[in-house]
Amino acid sequence: MKILFVTSSSDTGYWLAELTHPYWHFSERGCEIDFASPAGGKVKYDPMSDPFAENSWEADDLVSKGFLTDKSLVARLFSTIALKDVDPTRYDAIHVVGGGGAAVDLFPNEELGKLLDHFWEQEKVVGTICHGSIALANNPSRVKGRRATGFSRAEDAQVEALYGDNFIPYWPQVEMEKAGILYSASTTVGTQVVIDANLITGQNQKAASEYSIAFIHLLFGNDVVVEV
Repeated sequence: MKILFVTSSSDTGYWLAELTHPYWHFSERGCEIDFASPAGGKVKYDPMSDPFAENSWEADDLVSKGFLTDKSLVARLFSTIALKDVDPTRYDAIHVVGGGGAAVDLFPNEELGKLLDHFWEQEKVVGTICHGSIALANNPSRVKGRRATGFSRAEDAQVEALYGDNFIPYWPQVEMEKAGILYSASTTVGTQVVIDANLITGQNQKAASEYSIAFIHLLFGNDVVVEV
């Protein structure tokens, strides 16, 4: 299986755990992974998601710590593929990484909308997490009436207290609901994963591992689960 990871190119950055946890789980299962972003080239993560940073929100994130200590993995994020150069026929699934940057340059985004349209058309697995779920609003005709989650407006209000008002131009929950998505979320900064046919979404970084494992089950037809 080959999976396309899409992350923001903006300086606002992506959230490390929402890239590293899926990478770990997917690569452990033998999946090949490519990284893409709107502009291509180097992408940045939100410093608050760096477990080695002072006052990090993710100081206990052992998965991200392991990823960052592997120079070959970090180097891959210096040469992401530009969205316009991605051949979607090469991939079995797509994963859209979250972080505030997703709400800066992954919506509205015509190139990402075209890519996602291929995955919808071919009934491949579409996965998004946290602010990355705003990317679903690029294809309203595909997502109207579908169930999904992502970073909630209530969670964004909490983040505003730290980053300042309107730290991002669009709110995932608001834009998802405008697109006709049946949005749901657990309590503020809770953990929720929603699966609707070939669409899988995670609420926030705390759901990164649960989302990744559920994604694997969906992609491989739940063949890792044994009912007794």
